[in-house]
Amino acid sequence: MAEQCARLLLLRHGPAAVPPGCLVGSSDPPLSGQGLKRLTGLLPELQTAERWLCSPLRRARQTLDCLRRQGCALAPPIYERRLREIDFGSWELRTFADIAATEPEQVEAWQQYEDFTFPGGEAVADFVSRISQLLADFTAQGGVVGAVTHGGVIRTMICLALGLPPRSYLLFDVRPASLTILDLFPGGGGVLRGLNL
Repeated sequence: MAEQCARLLLLRHGPAAVPPGCLVGSSDPPLSGQGLKRLTGLLPELQTAERWLCSPLRRARQTLDCLRRQGCALAPPIYERRLREIDFGSWELRTFADIAATEPEQVEAWQQYEDFTFPGGEAVADFVSRISQLLADFTAQGGVVGAVTHGGVIRTMICLALGLPPRSYLLFDVRPASLTILDLFPGGGGVLRGLNL
């Protein structure tokens, strides 16, 4: 790893207590309690972080608390609003099949991605912009940073760091309670060092 690069340890929260296949963005369900024991194997890597940030949503905070209970000595985190998942608006806690059946025109518009705004929710362009600003901050600060966040945030960070269009986010399957490692370089760009660890 180059001396001046920033290393991001991006931990996706554990599975949320919602029905399978639901879109979960700004909703704030608790963790289901499943799948968190495997985080134990990540403790040595996670403890290399010099500072921690966390999405303010409950499922991320509970994941961080679980790490602490498993013996991970973490500095008090900064709760960073830009690490929130995208706001799906009226699509929150609905399945894609349900949305496609009732709002097919909106689903087609969603495929254009960056020009889309979720009904009653967040514009994709605004979401991408806040993630881009976060990456720029991480790059400028350097060091090893840990962040407990969400699947859409991690996928978008990967795309931006690798120079891929944000609409390519679905190419990356970021599983709950998994670690993604990204190295960011001062001149721009990055390397994906680990996915679903």
